[in-house]
Amino acid sequence: MNSIKINITIPEANLKEIEEFCSEEGVTRSWLIREATSTYITEIKEKKELERKRKEMEWAAKASKELRDKGSGFKDGKKGAQIIREFRDKE
Repeated sequence: MNSIKINITIPEANLKEIEEFCSEEGVTRSWLIREATSTYITEIKEKKELERKRKEMEWAAKASKELRDKGSGFKDGKKGAQIIREFRDKE
């Protein structure tokens, strides 16, 4: 993996916290920043995916309800499942 040097500006308090952590854990600032950004990006992507799935499930639940509601419009007020059972039982 190729590495590229970058310059960043952060508040002095953050740098002090980073340096203390790195000293205690025996890791470099570069390693910590790489790991932190990688973890952060992964978490954001996972949250977005969960939100996408939640929206899809809400849509599916709404669509299912709409279909169920439409299914009660048969003659005699019967539901679609009732009509299917009656038809099946005739055979």
